Amino acid sequence: MVADSPTQIDTFTVALLEPVNSGDATSPANDSERLLYRATSDTPLRLDCQGHALPGFAKSWEKDSTSRTWTLTLNDRVRSADGSPMTARDVAAWWNERLPVEGAMALQPAAALDDRRISVSLSGPQDSVPTMLADPAFSLAIDPTQRPSGVKFELEAGTDPRDALDRGADLVVTRDPALVDYMAGRTEFTTFPLPWSRTYVLVQPAAAQPIEAVRGEAERRSLARDAVSADARAAEPPFWWGEVAACPARLASGPTPGSSRVAYVRGDEVARGLAERIVALAGSGTRLSAAALEPADFAMLLQTGSDQAFVVALPRHTLTPCRESAAWPAGVRIQPLIDTRAHAIVRKGAPPLTVEWDGTVRVVPR
Repeated sequence: MVADSPTQIDTFTVALLEPVNSGDATSPANDSERLLYRATSDTPLRLDCQGHALPGFAKSWEKDSTSRTWTLTLNDRVRSADGSPMTARDVAAWWNERLPVEGAMALQPAAALDDRRISVSLSGPQDSVPTMLADPAFSLAIDPTQRPSGVKFELEAGTDPRDALDRGADLVVTRDPALVDYMAGRTEFTTFPLPWSRTYVLVQPAAAQPIEAVRGEAERRSLARDAVSADARAAEPPFWWGEVAACPARLASGPTPGSSRVAYVRGDEVARGLAERIVALAGSGTRLSAAALEPADFAMLLQTGSDQAFVVALPRHTLTPCRESAAWPAGVRIQPLIDTRAHAIVRKGAPPLTVEWDGTVRVVPR
């Protein structure tokens, strides 16, 4: 992405419109955290929006004769957040503290071969480099001296993004179509649609009464067009959750849910619109109701299968299906509903930007 201009911005300001709470680059929770952590951390390899592997903090990789063991050669700039050098032994030790995560990704413990090389073994052969190594779970903080120069992040959670742009923000990532329409008349900005990055699904425990009202393509198109305020379309295959049958066993689903709620996470307006429309389409005879839950309560009830249905926002693409689905009880039914995407609003004269495999924008170092 390039927002052409004869002049170049000296300090490129990125407005973060959502809360940045986790402080953990390995598990970003929203678009703002992904924006920030892609600039301040790195993974062994990166994937562009076409799925091509590019060097991250591993400058090269090669497989052995079995195609099960891959050797990563680290670049000379791998350092901890405080700037101290890290060897392959340091990196392997850090990864191996995360064995539950690695196990869910079908990886064996990492082993340092020398100061610059790490051996990674898979549960089965793979001809191309394991793309899971571009997952944020393998992030390491970037030494501040190695980060893109001239880039500043401003926390703007709760601020009207138009105010942030008027105050000098040069990049805003938004899922609000009204803001995109508003910016169409601002000639100093260029707006780019990002890849479809989020799929909303209806998840039901195995023992729940199936909700048939949104099974068809026409119903999904109607949800995307009429039920939500978002850049949305009917969810389109392929869907990665078809791969989770081979994942480690999950918790057994509980008894028939006692409630008739269609639950969603409080504050997710797209999920709210979908839940309310599903209840309306199902009809009064089902006695369904839409219910907003705090994130922690939603996660707990989803894991135990204790509600009739859940509207869940899933990543459109994932490198780690087993980890992504680990909190679901066994036997859940998943109905895809809609895909949504964000837009990048960029001031002209910005440095070059790239878009990665999950639709996240990254500033290209000058």
